[in-house]
Amino acid sequence: MANQVFGIRVKELREKAGLSMDQLATKLGVSKSRVNMWENSGTIPRGDVLIQLANYFKVSTDYLLGNDDESAISPTNAQLSSLQRNLGKLNEADLNRAEGMLKAVFMDIFNDEEDDDDI
Repeated sequence: MANQVFGIRVKELREKAGLSMDQLATKLGVSKSRVNMWENSGTIPRGDVLIQLANYFKVSTDYLLGNDDESAISPTNAQLSSLQRNLGKLNEADLNRAEGMLKAVFMDIFNDEEDDDDI
């Protein structure tokens, strides 16, 4: 079932973007036959290509796989994913510095919100 949904969704997204199979394959660095397999037999690509496909169309991998009916990634989720990826690249010392900065920003934001409640 998930394979069928995957193929249908990839084809719908590709067509909505006005891309041929060749064009999508070129953009993702895969062969046209690979795109054809995704769309027609529901073959699901390996994880890194699945993520690349989701990022290209700005949808979640869950949407592509049929686990979610919402096609769009909310800006908040995309921003959180970007932050998480970047934090994952930091060494221990830089991660601790980033955590301290984020805590300071959060305290400032949340204290301001509490102050607004008092008005």
